[in-house]
Amino acid sequence: MTALLRFAALGLPAFAVPPAHASSDPAQPNPALVDPVLANPVPESIVVLPPPPLSEAVRAMINAAIANGEDADVETVVKVAKMANPDHVAEIDALLARYRSQHPPVAPADPVGDLLAAAIASGKDADVEAVGALAKTTNPDLATEIEARLVAYRAERQRLKDEAAAAAREKLARAKFYENWKGEGQIGATLSNGNTDSTGLSAGVALARQGIDWNHKVRAQADYQRTNGQTSVERFVVEVEPQYKVSERAFAYGLGRWEQDRILGYDTRWNLSGGVGYKVVDREGLSLSLKGGPAWRQTDFTSGRHDSEITGLAGLDFGWQLSPTLRLTQVASTIVGESKTATSSLTALNAKLTGALSARLAYSAEIDSNPPPGVETVDTLTRLTLVYGF
Repeated sequence: MTALLRFAALGLPAFAVPPAHASSDPAQPNPALVDPVLANPVPESIVVLPPPPLSEAVRAMINAAIANGEDADVETVVKVAKMANPDHVAEIDALLARYRSQHPPVAPADPVGDLLAAAIASGKDADVEAVGALAKTTNPDLATEIEARLVAYRAERQRLKDEAAAAAREKLARAKFYENWKGEGQIGATLSNGNTDSTGLSAGVALARQGIDWNHKVRAQADYQRTNGQTSVERFVVEVEPQYKVSERAFAYGLGRWEQDRILGYDTRWNLSGGVGYKVVDREGLSLSLKGGPAWRQTDFTSGRHDSEITGLAGLDFGWQLSPTLRLTQVASTIVGESKTATSSLTALNAKLTGALSARLAYSAEIDSNPPPGVETVDTLTRLTLVYGF
């Protein structure tokens, strides 16, 4: 009883009975009895220890695979090492990265791709298309990939061609009339002794210029030959022909031609013509164009007689590249008048010798349906000349 009273005197809340008029708020602890350590605990510091270094056994295993130099072995060992040592993935990746920097991966062999790449590098469209078709036939599983490379090649080639065409067109637009001329000169000689003494000389020049809207051709030819002390060939021709491009194939032309051939009975012959023409065939290695229109011809004969008439002209220009070094050409025109018809034809076979030098075998024919008295209807001439292009 005495002990209980002594505890009550200390005012311990656990044993105190509140009076009837006391507040209903929950009892507050006595600050004097609160343990300061329990009331304000000091947080403990958590110390995280670093993982132990990568074991020497694992490092030795990775280094042994690296020393072996086999990519498959290195990748396999690294993969297993990372699975077994997840805390050292970064260190293992660093070892792998160092190995890859010193030993870049070797691309697997791709003979089909290498063959197609070599054809594309050559820049020859026909070779690329042939190799691509063969590759798709022999490797159907790669057909889509091969076709994609061919499509990319075609697009790039077309882009380069368009750029080159635009640059060439711009250059032509800025060029003066006396610029961008190309041409050729030819010369040949004959000498014969014995039953027939013959000496001959043949020379000619041809010029051509291509512009944006206009093309121009100029040609001059001289043939002279003496046989047994008499002149047997004496022919001179000068021809000028401008052409205006109406479309990619159609054109309008003008033609002026001066001739002299005393053997055929005339001192001077003028031909003037104008009309339209069309390129029937116009592709690489083969061309054919036709033209026609009204013409005017005036002839001064060696007899002193003069003749002038309105005629019609029809002509053709043909070229065929038989091989890289052999080309066949044919130029012909026919003038039809009231009293006669005259045809002029020149067929030539060119063989490239070296660089700009070539040899030419030419056959020309002059056909007159109503020649002067004493003159044959057909007159031919064969030439063998050296030709230099410039």
